Amino acid sequence: MTSNTHPTPLRQSLEHLLAGLGAPQIEAVNTLIDRWQEVVGPELATQVRAVAVSGSELIVQVEDPAWASQISWLEAQLLERIASLIGAGQITAVTARVARRSRFVGGT
Repeated sequence: MTSNTHPTPLRQSLEHLLAGLGAPQIEAVNTLIDRWQEVVGPELATQVRAVAVSGSELIVQVEDPAWASQISWLEAQLLERIASLIGAGQITAVTARVARRSRFVGGT
Protein backbone atom coordinates (compact mmCIF):
# COMPACT_ATOMS: atom_id res chain seq x y z
CA MET A 1 0.00 0.00 0.00
CA THR A 2 1.46 3.36 -0.99
CA SER A 3 0.69 6.72 0.51
CA ASN A 4 0.03 9.84 -1.49
CA THR A 5 1.10 12.12 1.33
CA HIS A 6 4.03 14.37 0.70
CA PRO A 7 6.32 15.78 3.35
CA THR A 8 5.08 19.05 4.79
CA PRO A 9 7.59 21.91 4.49
CA LEU A 10 9.13 22.78 7.85
CA ARG A 11 8.09 26.44 7.60
CA GLN A 12 4.47 25.41 7.08
CA SER A 13 4.64 23.12 10.11
CA LEU A 14 6.16 25.90 12.22
CA GLU A 15 3.51 28.38 11.09
CA HIS A 16 0.79 25.90 12.05
CA LEU A 17 2.42 25.29 15.46
CA LEU A 18 2.82 29.01 16.15
CA ALA A 19 -0.79 29.70 15.17
CA GLY A 20 -1.90 27.02 17.61
CA LEU A 21 0.09 28.74 20.35
CA GLY A 22 -1.42 32.12 19.54
CA ALA A 23 1.89 33.48 18.25
CA PRO A 24 2.28 35.75 15.24
CA GLN A 25 3.49 34.38 11.93
CA ILE A 26 7.23 34.05 11.36
CA GLU A 27 7.22 36.84 8.77
CA ALA A 28 5.56 39.20 11.25
CA VAL A 29 8.19 38.45 13.88
CA ASN A 30 11.01 38.90 11.35
CA THR A 31 9.54 42.22 10.22
CA LEU A 32 9.20 43.39 13.82
CA ILE A 33 12.81 42.55 14.67
CA ASP A 34 14.20 43.91 11.39
CA ARG A 35 12.32 47.18 11.80
CA TRP A 36 12.58 47.49 15.58
CA GLN A 37 14.29 50.89 15.36
CA GLU A 38 11.25 52.24 13.49
CA VAL A 39 8.98 51.01 16.29
CA VAL A 40 10.92 52.47 19.23
CA GLY A 41 13.01 55.20 17.60
CA PRO A 42 16.79 55.36 17.26
CA GLU A 43 17.53 56.45 20.85
CA LEU A 44 15.42 53.79 22.52
CA ALA A 45 16.66 51.14 20.08
CA THR A 46 20.14 51.51 21.57
CA GLN A 47 18.75 50.69 25.03
CA VAL A 48 15.98 48.18 24.28
CA ARG A 49 16.27 45.04 22.13
CA ALA A 50 13.43 42.82 20.95
CA VAL A 51 14.63 39.32 21.86
CA ALA A 52 11.70 36.90 21.82
CA VAL A 53 8.02 36.35 21.25
CA SER A 54 6.06 34.13 23.62
CA GLY A 55 2.53 33.62 22.34
CA SER A 56 1.43 37.17 21.62
CA GLU A 57 3.86 38.73 24.10
CA LEU A 58 6.96 40.54 22.86
CA ILE A 59 9.87 40.23 25.24
CA VAL A 60 12.47 42.97 25.15
CA GLN A 61 15.82 43.11 26.89
CA VAL A 62 17.14 46.18 28.66
CA GLU A 63 20.38 46.82 30.52
CA ASP A 64 18.93 48.97 33.29
CA PRO A 65 15.76 48.64 35.39
CA ALA A 66 14.92 52.28 34.58
CA TRP A 67 14.46 51.28 30.93
CA ALA A 68 12.14 48.45 31.99
CA SER A 69 9.97 51.05 33.73
CA GLN A 70 10.05 53.22 30.61
CA ILE A 71 8.84 50.30 28.49
CA SER A 72 5.98 49.74 30.90
CA TRP A 73 4.94 53.39 30.52
CA LEU A 74 5.27 53.23 26.72
CA GLU A 75 3.59 49.84 26.23
CA ALA A 76 0.33 51.19 24.75
CA GLN A 77 2.22 53.37 22.24
CA LEU A 78 4.54 50.51 21.33
CA LEU A 79 1.60 48.17 20.77
CA GLU A 80 -0.01 50.73 18.45
CA ARG A 81 3.19 51.05 16.42
CA ILE A 82 3.66 47.28 16.31
CA ALA A 83 0.05 46.80 15.17
CA SER A 84 0.51 49.31 12.37
CA LEU A 85 3.64 47.45 11.27
CA ILE A 86 2.57 43.78 11.47
CA GLY A 87 -1.18 43.89 12.02
CA ALA A 88 -3.52 44.26 14.97
CA GLY A 89 -3.74 41.57 17.63
CA GLN A 90 -0.52 39.74 16.80
CA ILE A 91 1.40 41.28 19.70
CA THR A 92 -0.77 42.17 22.69
CA ALA A 93 1.84 42.79 25.40
CA VAL A 94 5.41 44.03 25.72
CA THR A 95 7.45 42.79 28.67
CA ALA A 96 10.90 44.10 29.54
CA ARG A 97 13.52 41.87 31.11
CA VAL A 98 16.65 43.32 32.64
CA ALA A 99 19.79 41.63 31.29
CA ARG A 100 22.09 40.25 33.88
CA ARG A 101 25.45 41.87 33.73
CA SER A 102 28.30 39.46 33.88
CA ARG A 103 30.91 40.48 36.37
CA PHE A 104 34.40 39.50 35.64
CA VAL A 105 36.76 39.78 38.53
CA GLY A 106 40.34 40.03 37.37
CA GLY A 107 42.44 37.12 38.41
CA THR A 108 46.05 36.65 39.13
